[in-house]
Amino acid sequence: MRLLLLLTFMVAACGPALAHSSRVSSFNATGLAIPSLSHGALAVLDEHYGAILGIAAGARETDPVFRKLENYARIQNYYCLWGLGPRAIADEASPFNECSHAYLSAARMLLLHMRAMPSVAAAAGDLVSTIDAEMIRRGSALILCEYSEEPFYTSAFITPHWENAIEHKPTLFAAASPLLAVAGLVFLRLRRVT
Repeated sequence: MRLLLLLTFMVAACGPALAHSSRVSSFNATGLAIPSLSHGALAVLDEHYGAILGIAAGARETDPVFRKLENYARIQNYYCLWGLGPRAIADEASPFNECSHAYLSAARMLLLHMRAMPSVAAAAGDLVSTIDAEMIRRGSALILCEYSEEPFYTSAFITPHWENAIEHKPTLFAAASPLLAVAGLVFLRLRRVT
């Protein structure tokens, strides 16, 4: 079902090719600036994304920065199809790589912001230490990619690079899988009838 949803989004959003370029610079750079993270840090942050939002859900206090970061991290994750894009984190050529950078960068900034919020400071601090240790253990903080230097803004949501989906074999296969499955079922049904 999710693959069918992915295919629907791809067909609806196809447009002219942008050659794997960033679209943030074309937006009006307003809203809260979110520094990007290294490509190597994506995998580590991705493993802790749910825990970061879980800590945020338990916060008893709030402020405008907290609300903007939490909303952006959640909505941007939705725009990035909940992180379900094939090889979105591991493959810089994935149409989902830039939007993954965006929601995970926002999650990291949210986590760092929560260290100053009394009701969740201890939990946020513990998770920061865990993530730091994991990044050092993996040596992932130094691995950069095209989007590692790109800032994001809470006023500008990043959608997947649908125009690159045809060139990215894992995405193309994931999008075609539901069609192939339906075609196979139709073929089997017709074969039984005849």
